[in-house]
Amino acid sequence: MELHQLHYFLAVVDHGSFTAAADSVHVSQSGVSAQVQKLERELGVTLFDRSARRAALTADGERLLPVVRAALSAVGEVRAAADDLRGLVIGSLRVGTVSGLAWPSLFDALASLHEAHPGLDIRLHEGTSEQLLSALSRGESDVAVAAWTEGVPEGLETRVVFDDALVAVVAPHHPWAARHSIRPMELLDADLIALPSGTGARTALDALLAASGRTVAPRWEVSTPSFVEMLATRGLGVGIVSETTCAGWTGVRAVPIGAPGARSRLGIAWRTEPTYATRALLELLRASPAAR
Repeated sequence: MELHQLHYFLAVVDHGSFTAAADSVHVSQSGVSAQVQKLERELGVTLFDRSARRAALTADGERLLPVVRAALSAVGEVRAAADDLRGLVIGSLRVGTVSGLAWPSLFDALASLHEAHPGLDIRLHEGTSEQLLSALSRGESDVAVAAWTEGVPEGLETRVVFDDALVAVVAPHHPWAARHSIRPMELLDADLIALPSGTGARTALDALLAASGRTVAPRWEVSTPSFVEMLATRGLGVGIVSETTCAGWTGVRAVPIGAPGARSRLGIAWRTEPTYATRALLELLRASPAAR
């Protein structure tokens, strides 16, 4: 028994005649007929009643039809899995991250994939969370590391990686340095130092300020947390970052923001039917210490 014989059998069933089946598989009518007859001899049953104008299935043919369909479907799954595996070797992986991302585990995972599969074309680009999630929905990227406050677009799966309290960082001589907490309303009149739109801390800050009913643009918008530290240390404003981000900073004081929703959240998003390369990256990231 050969796979093409099963394909010809289904072609006759689906098209109703040997002639139409031959046209669909681009083989001569006699070739299709001969292969189906060979299949019948190997199985020891008659599959078609050839006395009718159409190729009608016999009772045995009817019983075998779902088995043949299932067998060819299983073969298709094997081929799909093989294509997926081959795609990991010679395919591509497109990853988008928010600007200034400082998450070593992502870069460790990308390095591991590159080392294990040097033929995999890995691309990395930055953008805002909105841009990244939109590109992911359109199929223009495979994985996005982004922030979101509302629900993500339909068709995407997500996992939160960081969920940290939002804090204000100020110089030791700043009036807030001795405070135990700061009310969100107080931030409205401060010279804020913030990361770019789309980062976890900035998304949380924008949501916090929007809840006050006023729109406030940060005085300083910088690309990396180190810039926030350098500006805040010199007393040039109030930096807004996550508690983990500033954990090792020595030249500033971190003051909690007194609001339950003042949290910086960042996560991974991917499409519901990920490629093999995407699944491989997600598996590496799942084992990272920060993931939770």
